[in-house]
Amino acid sequence: MAYCIAVRWTISPGHEDEVLELARSMVAPSNAEPGCQTYILHVDPAAPDALFLYEQYDDEAAFQAHCDSPHFTSTVAARIFPLLTDRRLEIYETA
Repeated sequence: MAYCIAVRWTISPGHEDEVLELARSMVAPSNAEPGCQTYILHVDPAAPDALFLYEQYDDEAAFQAHCDSPHFTSTVAARIFPLLTDRRLEIYETA
């Protein structure tokens, strides 16, 4: 069974390029984490202020390790979150 995360971010006006660049910088280090099966960033072609992330981990502990990682805390928590008007996170498990 996999622990799956679906995230949608809405970016504050004027910060779309900055957030996209920061979000792209998260892909390689996140995919290299032990327990991360996939970390995929998507852009919404109809809404330049929206990003979607699909993440899949071995288990909840691997996801928590991702959230505690230096690249997450220094990039996502410290730099991306303040530039968002909305963020949604949904958690699923494979059936």
